[in-house]
Amino acid sequence: MAISSRRKPPILYVIDEEFVMSDRGDEQEGPESAIPAGDPDEAVRLFHHYRRLMAQILGYEEELPDPALEEDLVAVEEDLGVSPPPDLRALYGIADGDGDLINPLFDRQDWLPLAEIGGQDDEWLEIAREWRYEPWRRTVFDAQPPNTVRRSPLRPSWIRFADDTGGNWLAVDMDPAPNGRPGQVIAVGVDYTEGPAYVADSVTTFLRRLVEALERGDYSRHDESLWIDADLPDRTDRQVLYSDDPPSYAWARQSGPGVQEVRVSGVENCAFLAEMPDVCSLALSSKGSPDLTPLADCPVEFLELDAESVDLTAPARNRELRSLSVTCARPVELAPLRSAPNLWALDISTAPVTDIATVTELDGLRFLEVTQDQWRKLSELGDLPSLAVVGIHPHRPERNGGTPWLTAFDEPPSPTP
Repeated sequence: MAISSRRKPPILYVIDEEFVMSDRGDEQEGPESAIPAGDPDEAVRLFHHYRRLMAQILGYEEELPDPALEEDLVAVEEDLGVSPPPDLRALYGIADGDGDLINPLFDRQDWLPLAEIGGQDDEWLEIAREWRYEPWRRTVFDAQPPNTVRRSPLRPSWIRFADDTGGNWLAVDMDPAPNGRPGQVIAVGVDYTEGPAYVADSVTTFLRRLVEALERGDYSRHDESLWIDADLPDRTDRQVLYSDDPPSYAWARQSGPGVQEVRVSGVENCAFLAEMPDVCSLALSSKGSPDLTPLADCPVEFLELDAESVDLTAPARNRELRSLSVTCARPVELAPLRSAPNLWALDISTAPVTDIATVTELDGLRFLEVTQDQWRKLSELGDLPSLAVVGIHPHRPERNGGTPWLTAFDEPPSPTP
């Protein structure tokens, strides 16, 4: 039955509850160097020096917990299935975490005792992946420097050893990307669902930066607490760019490489993308019919198009394209998408489509967002791809922020005339 009432909400039908989005980190190669950059002896020396400097500044020395037992370290390694790097392991030979210190040792983040490693509550990640929050519109971005950390929100070989008590952690990465090193320190958690942040090549280097900051006097004292300015990142550095003006070569060149998300208006053509080789999330709006030819060679994974008319030929040649959302006034042809090898998510709910039967030929499609009328036409055709999630709007939606989805864990109903 076709639904016309504007009071009816859009519904997400989750057909396959076991389906999860692919993890781009799984597709990356391992590190060129499997040797950790840290030095356990140097880490121990820096640790003691750091503690002495803090005591000089505070006027007293805080007492550390007892060292961790070797058998406890071994037990943690067995539980995790991976060993921490030698420099972090050596520090646990000095103390089993921060204990009740007023000043946590790792840049105001509590150093966890062994008993708490591996026992974190990851509800934050489960929430971020809920379909009603539209994860198909998000991309996990690359850390900076590029290709050092795998593009994952969380991995089993990221050993979280310190936390900020707000859902974020420091972790040692024992499964880095090609340009990384085992044991590098990264930041992960609720503020890093769009990609982890690279912090340092090792715990040793992390400590060295804290020591150097204290020696420079780059700190401030708040009652009994020290706030150290060690120039460590606290967010992902993906360089988001927004522009309400038509983008130009000069604008793109000034922005330079490293920009990973772009949202621009007034687009006539996409030639500016030649100066932005790292863009993987792109939203373009135009009052006309922009030339999308450069999109064939860009690493864009999520593409949102809003134009008078759209030709999907060039975007469909892009092997990186995973998720596509199309809004247009004139009818759009989906046939080019047959050649899009990795497209798994498609939103055509705000586009009139000339050849909706093409959807039945997109074998890799797992998510589809359509209007009730579009779903009726597709249901009549049958032979749909193995869809895991289908979003159905009772009418053509207005794009004003997120969609107020209702979620149903069931097959979508087959409309009747």
